[in-house]
Amino acid sequence: MRRDGFLMALTLGAIVGVALPLTAADTITRRDGTRVSGQITGGTKTDLTIKPSIGDAVAVPASDIASIDWDAATADLKLGITDETGGRLDSALQRVTKSKAETKSPSDLLRHEFDFVLARINARMALADASKQDATITLLEAFRKVGADHFRFYEATNLLGQVKLAKGDFAGARTAFEALAQSPAPDYKLAAKIAQGRILMGEGQNEQAAQMFDEAIGSAGATPAEQARKFEAMLGKARAEAAVSKHTEALQVLDDVISKAPADVTAIQAEAYVLQGNSLQALNRNKEAVLAYLHVDLLFARESSFHAESLYHMSRLWKTVQFPERGIDAEGKLLASYPNSPWAKKLSGTGN
Repeated sequence: MRRDGFLMALTLGAIVGVALPLTAADTITRRDGTRVSGQITGGTKTDLTIKPSIGDAVAVPASDIASIDWDAATADLKLGITDETGGRLDSALQRVTKSKAETKSPSDLLRHEFDFVLARINARMALADASKQDATITLLEAFRKVGADHFRFYEATNLLGQVKLAKGDFAGARTAFEALAQSPAPDYKLAAKIAQGRILMGEGQNEQAAQMFDEAIGSAGATPAEQARKFEAMLGKARAEAAVSKHTEALQVLDDVISKAPADVTAIQAEAYVLQGNSLQALNRNKEAVLAYLHVDLLFARESSFHAESLYHMSRLWKTVQFPERGIDAEGKLLASYPNSPWAKKLSGTGN
């Protein structure tokens, strides 16, 4: 009887398991790696609200969101974002576009999330390919209009400023970053201050830029997001010092960034190695410089704008240190991978 009862319980359990599958859920991953699962029910330009199956709804600050798994979206959205993270941007665009077309009855939040992710991928392309800048600016400005109360609003504003800065539109970039500074999130306020420093550098005001970077470094809090901004500000300070030929001081700052910034924050590491190579090259330490650029090629190639810059310098420096064939390889990779980048145009003599 006990055995028959046990088998019946197993059978009923199996039937219930088939008839009542686990409820699917949205999942928000925070910057510190913790996750909240449930149903995303709403949001504003400052946060996203998710209702767990048990307990009260949680409002997650937009600046604290590392990633989102949307239950309603097809798998290609997540796969596309994985491609984006890995630097496979053409594949990312294709996958996210496919998911947007195939996802049935998306909420307004998810529908605009598709628009934002597509704009973000295009922005990453535009930072290495000047021919995509105008179209990307149009995408980001369109998103900011329809997503004025969307939790990606400030992130899109930051990207808009970055692309305008890369284009050399300092007035447009300043307007975008002034809007970013209106965010209540300390992370975005720091990003705006750092960007203002980079605009000042673009305008040749290096001393004022260095002061702006120092302010950002000093005001950064202890959260992972603010610490990442602190490293960005340190990179800005290194740029400002290098711009006035203080290369030894710049290298000290860069050594600090490379040793202390997390290895998986690839944009910061890639920029640090490029700037290190630039200052070493200015000091005629060419062997060390080419090794700095090589770090980007081998470890951080997904950061396309910095990868293109590193390839440009390697195409020249390998010849200087008696490895001309490696210089030819770097030149070929630059022209094949980033033909519309300012570095490819500089190599061919058509850029500034």
